[in-house]
Amino acid sequence: MNTNVVARELGVSTKTVQRWVKQLNLPAERNELGHYSFTEDDVNVLKSVQKQISEGVALQEVNVPRQHKKRSGFILQKTNGSASEQRIEQLEQKLSALLQQKQSEDKLLARLDELERQLKQKADEGVSYQLLQHRREIDDLHADLQSLASQTKHLSAAEPIPETAASSEKTKTRKKPLLSLFKFQT
Repeated sequence: MNTNVVARELGVSTKTVQRWVKQLNLPAERNELGHYSFTEDDVNVLKSVQKQISEGVALQEVNVPRQHKKRSGFILQKTNGSASEQRIEQLEQKLSALLQQKQSEDKLLARLDELERQLKQKADEGVSYQLLQHRREIDDLHADLQSLASQTKHLSAAEPIPETAASSEKTKTRKKPLLSLFKFQT
């Protein structure tokens, strides 16, 4: 019997049945899916527990009648042996495939980490090279600027700048353009 059937027979919830089995360490077997499977003897033990609790006995103080036979703890579905063996073999194959897939994923993640590290290193090297190039350019420009400044100082100290023709010219009067348009040639 499964937990639902036993719970209906006892008039309690399935969670109550599961709690009694766990807390009182009752010898209930489980199937391959992990569900409890109860025999008539198990149901009689649960009825005894229920009776004691209804009489006011605390769950920790319930006297559990022990059964004489010892159980393995797990049972398989009632099928022929070859079907169970085939199912176990299928599950082992799936487990093996999953383990191989996990190993492949781990290798891939490790490779991605290594590539990411190499990429960061290359980026750092590129940035360092660019910074050095910019620094050289700045130093060259600074040297050129200092040279120009010293040349300017030298020239201004040596002789005064002569007045250019453009600055000495006084403003010339312009011809009036309109008159030239109406000028008749004779």
